[in-house]
Amino acid sequence: MDYKAEYQRLLARAVAGDEDEKPAGAAALGRRLAESNVDAAEVARVHAAALERHVASAPPDQRAMTMLRASRVLAEVMLWRGAVGSLLRQRQWAEMQLADILQSAPASATVQQDEAPAPFRHPLLQANAYLELVAVTDPLTGIYNARHFHVAIDAQVKAARASGNLLSLLLVDVDCLNRYNEAYGRREGDEALAALAKLLMENTRASDFVARCGGDEFAIILPNSTTRQALALAERIRKAVEDRGLPDPLTVSLGVATFPTDAADERELVNVTQQACYLAQRLGGNTVCTALVAEVDATPGAD
Repeated sequence: MDYKAEYQRLLARAVAGDEDEKPAGAAALGRRLAESNVDAAEVARVHAAALERHVASAPPDQRAMTMLRASRVLAEVMLWRGAVGSLLRQRQWAEMQLADILQSAPASATVQQDEAPAPFRHPLLQANAYLELVAVTDPLTGIYNARHFHVAIDAQVKAARASGNLLSLLLVDVDCLNRYNEAYGRREGDEALAALAKLLMENTRASDFVARCGGDEFAIILPNSTTRQALALAERIRKAVEDRGLPDPLTVSLGVATFPTDAADERELVNVTQQACYLAQRLGGNTVCTALVAEVDATPGAD
């Protein structure tokens, strides 16, 4: 999909003040980008390049306003790429700042760059923040992506090893999602995955790390958590899904493992947790298994 010229025209109109009420065109473009599965990082790069040109040509007292208007446009587009919570707050914040500026200077609607909110004092700081957000965000669910999960699990295991604290990992796999997609359509399946991501975020602590590892698999890193605590969380999530946290008949299988009791490093921790999750699925799904149970199941001669 060739959207770059359209996005640049949209941004130009916005920074000129032609769409102060609401950048409706951005929402429409965002929908089309989402339907065409356009890479969100590429959208942010197009935005950053266009914004740099606008800021460079704007008078110094107009640069903060340019950044704010551009921020609102990008947030509106990116809302259709999945990172709903963070970007909705960004859009609302930008709109509040715009309202404050317009109320304080209704005739010229200008503000000195040095008086602008901190994120907008440097021309590309806000656009770069979006690039960083998009780089670590899964576009469908708005939570962390697989790439960032692997960075995080490596860092968390190193921290746990240094501190001597326990670290648990919980993997969540949706049971029979392919069959569900065939019956109801992929869009319905995507909505179910987004609903699961929301449920996981609602049931975890601020210190926990929730990510989508690809397809129908999710991961939760639990710092300072014992196997017993991780099992309790896993069972709470399983029950929440069973109680129609996802559309009928979807359920989830969950695997739990703990460092260093079940694994010596981050790679082994991921592997043994996956084995526990696979066993939960083999047992019929809608089940929680631990690494210890999976190890016993894998023992030659075990029933």
